[in-house]
Amino acid sequence: MKESNSDYKIVFGIVPSRRLGQSLGISPIPKKTCNFSCVYCQLGRTTEYTRKRQIYYNVEYIINELKEYLNIIDSSQYDIITIVGDGEPTLYLSLGDLIKRIKKIQDKPVAVISNGSLMADPQIRKELSFADVVLLNFDSWDEQSFRKMNRPLNSVDFISRYKGYIEFRKEFSGIIYLEVMLVRGINDNVESITKIADLIKNIHPNVVFVNVPVRPPAEQWVKIPDEKIVIKAREILDAQRMDYLPTGDFTSIKSNPTKAVLDIIGRHPMREEDIVTFLKGRKSISEIEEVYNEIIKNLKQNPKVQEIAYGTTRFFRIKS
Repeated sequence: MKESNSDYKIVFGIVPSRRLGQSLGISPIPKKTCNFSCVYCQLGRTTEYTRKRQIYYNVEYIINELKEYLNIIDSSQYDIITIVGDGEPTLYLSLGDLIKRIKKIQDKPVAVISNGSLMADPQIRKELSFADVVLLNFDSWDEQSFRKMNRPLNSVDFISRYKGYIEFRKEFSGIIYLEVMLVRGINDNVESITKIADLIKNIHPNVVFVNVPVRPPAEQWVKIPDEKIVIKAREILDAQRMDYLPTGDFTSIKSNPTKAVLDIIGRHPMREEDIVTFLKGRKSISEIEEVYNEIIKNLKQNPKVQEIAYGTTRFFRIKS
């Protein structure tokens, strides 16, 4: 039995998701392995560009790790298991088998968060159909905006991807969420948003979410659009606002608070406020301020940690 989160390569969390609740994460691909390099990505620029699907980790290894993790946590702590990756999870060659195996060993729903890059492939759509929830991003309206926003490999084109979305809705009886990320100067005008909305009508998602880059993006020039246009976008898209949805708490099985925070920011950026909330949720900690100050000191001294001032707060994440 592994003693802490840091001993797990694949399974992580529990992390709060605005769309899914308390999510137990599974990342079946190495960090920043992707066929996109979205300008707004909270994990930074893609370092391993690839279009090749591979078995990065054996399915049996992932399932055994998940079984061990489930023995450590209480099932009431999480609402869903999310295959998300630190890049693009559909690049994992045995994704369909992995989803089916996960559902055999526990009864919570399984979600996949994907950039939709490979949706033109019938095999990908078949594998994703084993999930209960599929979350796809859709924040462009043509090839030019697609390449400016998401910076995909040349092998991925906008029209094929879009047609794949339409076919997937016909084939998939589960829940489809679409996320439209708004970035100032790219798609934050009525004309662009209307074009996106017209295309979405043919996909028929269960819910559309409007999002803005609330966490430090890959590119410093990426900015949050004006509030008026975000409100207008919600109206045009008939969408919910992700930045208004409540979030839960971060959870870590690691006993040492500093190491627990390091585990979390290795997968998910944390704000200063997130760290405070995390500590308040640990009943074993009585002196919150003292422990918080010690954690911040340790993070600042750690060469692997990146501190980013963004908006009105500071974020901490592990460097790419």
